[in-house]
Amino acid sequence: MYKRQYLLDVVRIFLIIAGLWQSPLQAQPVRDKLLDNLSVTETETGLTVRISLTTRVRYVRHYPYESGAELRIRITLFGISNDDKDALFRRESLVPLSDSPLSPKEVVYEGDIEGGPYLTLFFREKVAFEVEQGRDSRSIVVHIKEVSPENSLPPAADPPAAQ
Repeated sequence: MYKRQYLLDVVRIFLIIAGLWQSPLQAQPVRDKLLDNLSVTETETGLTVRISLTTRVRYVRHYPYESGAELRIRITLFGISNDDKDALFRRESLVPLSDSPLSPKEVVYEGDIEGGPYLTLFFREKVAFEVEQGRDSRSIVVHIKEVSPENSLPPAADPPAAQ
């Protein structure tokens, strides 16, 4: 009888110690970020870039309007969880796995600048783009194509030759 009770007490103590020892080692959820995923898809006319966030997002406006080597998109975020609130005022970035010359080099969430938050896309060269709200309310979609020659600025004139 005493042996059985002793064995049960030892097992209880072991379970209590194991439970206390394990709890600090449990992985914490991966949160405190707003950029969730970046996908680049080739289309007949260029590329489509989908920037997915961990919370609901609304497209407000973008600059420049039609083309450039950098695209800045003003967004508004909704339904931020307590786990993500600290990420609102930070910077984070994603790099696409595409080697297309039209693909952005980097996409940066900028919550730390006045008038933000912004999503900024940096390109290897000047491209044409259109921006729209994603259908899932958690993404922004950018359609990218090459800049047509008629929309580009003419090259600068050569300086006069020195005499």
